[in-house]
Amino acid sequence: MIKKFSKQMYMILIFVLLCLFTYRDFLWTYRSMIEDYFSYYHYQDQIVYYLSGDKDFKDYVPVNTRFLGLILQFLIFKIFPCLQLTDISTIGTYPLYHCTSFSLALLNFFCKNLFLILIFLYSIKISNSSLVAFMSVILSSIFFLYLESFSFDRLAVLYILVCLYFNDKKILGLTLLFFSFFVNEKIIMVLGPYYLFQYLIFRDRKNFNNLITMSLSTCAYFLMIFVLIKFFGYDFHPYYQGSGMHRIFLDLTNKSHISNSFLPFIFTITPYIILFYTKNSLNLKNSKFEILIPIIMWFLSYGGGENNVGRYVMHTLPIWLPLFSFQILNFFNNKNILKL
Repeated sequence: MIKKFSKQMYMILIFVLLCLFTYRDFLWTYRSMIEDYFSYYHYQDQIVYYLSGDKDFKDYVPVNTRFLGLILQFLIFKIFPCLQLTDISTIGTYPLYHCTSFSLALLNFFCKNLFLILIFLYSIKISNSSLVAFMSVILSSIFFLYLESFSFDRLAVLYILVCLYFNDKKILGLTLLFFSFFVNEKIIMVLGPYYLFQYLIFRDRKNFNNLITMSLSTCAYFLMIFVLIKFFGYDFHPYYQGSGMHRIFLDLTNKSHISNSFLPFIFTITPYIILFYTKNSLNLKNSKFEILIPIIMWFLSYGGGENNVGRYVMHTLPIWLPLFSFQILNFFNNKNILKL
């Protein structure tokens, strides 16, 4: 019990130190949100609606269905004192804009640092290699740049990692999987196919239960959408009225499409391309069929637009990151640059 308590305190200490060492990441995110330096979806509006009841800030489906993020953002707003930035040009004129932006920026900051800690522990857990774990942390800090810093992307990816980490805890693991619908629909789209492929390959009871739970979560998500539209007067965002196949296809002469979409997609499928031609020596239980998951996520651009493909496919990060870390280290080992 003492050893377990010490380990938990050690992780808390690392989290606090990470926050102290990387505080400028938070300040940059916060300032960028306040000045609207990059165009992003203002999740602050739904919090303002909760606080004021002003229907001008009532948000649309599916953004307002990501309840865990909204609840956490609301709690941060209530618990943490708001840091007001000075000498900046703000685009928000309503009184709560600064502090709701602060709570969203702080939530994203916490999610990133928690992910770095948990990916280290998860990589150790499944690979039994500290080198793989350290490489996973390094790659995480790189690939997180393709996730949006101003929305709930980081929270969704962190939640996927939490589900994978506690997959061996039957009750907790299934509970986390079921409440995926309460966090973000992209979690269902990543973990649903993932556990389908796991079950088709290993045919074990655990992955069957996971697959059934993800199916129930999917049903719960559509039921939630129906209730919000039917009884609470919500509707889909007008942006989705322009949905179509034209948003799926990329223009490779467009630098934005290459940077925001094409290259991130290549990064997500690279571990599986390598897996087709090499042996998975660590037996990480990754399946070659998982290459289909980034492709499935690409199709979200049907509604979200072609410039968001990189964000969508990078939600698969927790699934392939330890594998990719091992492959990179194995390459260095074969070149006698680094010994595993």
